[in-house]
Amino acid sequence: MTEQPAPASEPRWFVRLATGQRFGPATIDALERWAAEGRIPADATLVAADDGQETPHEMPVARHERLRPIVLAPPTRAGPLPTHPPDDGAISTLIPFRNGPALAAYYTAVASLIPGLGLLAGPAALALGIAGLRLRTREPHRKGAVHAWIGIIVGALVTLAHATVILLIAVSA
Repeated sequence: MTEQPAPASEPRWFVRLATGQRFGPATIDALERWAAEGRIPADATLVAADDGQETPHEMPVARHERLRPIVLAPPTRAGPLPTHPPDDGAISTLIPFRNGPALAAYYTAVASLIPGLGLLAGPAALALGIAGLRLRTREPHRKGAVHAWIGIIVGALVTLAHATVILLIAVSA
């Protein structure tokens, strides 16, 4: 903890730690930097270096007007970084990989267009589309509203078409 010589008019201080170690002399600007770096604890004592008195002027660091806010500040530590939804760009609009139900609804709706398979895939696409749309509403950073709507519309139409065919077969029999 060495410091550049200061102008004669600027007071200089030694820092005496509770262990008895002594550092300095340094200007108050240097002491502020040391305190900000955590190198001066609140229980240290400042001893005037150049006051020419028989008994040197002493004061607790925590009572010095410029050092008090630094040494008595609550400890800081690195915390978790703020969580912002990642920006996936255009790819997540084309393939909403963060909204699994909407993506599954889309592909299930496409599969439901295969005759016979639509009997099971149509209602599944409808249910997955609703789940994907709810997820998108709860968490707007997740894309996939269009995929969810396609699942809902196609799933509903295919389910309605299969129900109509089944009903017509039952009535004609």
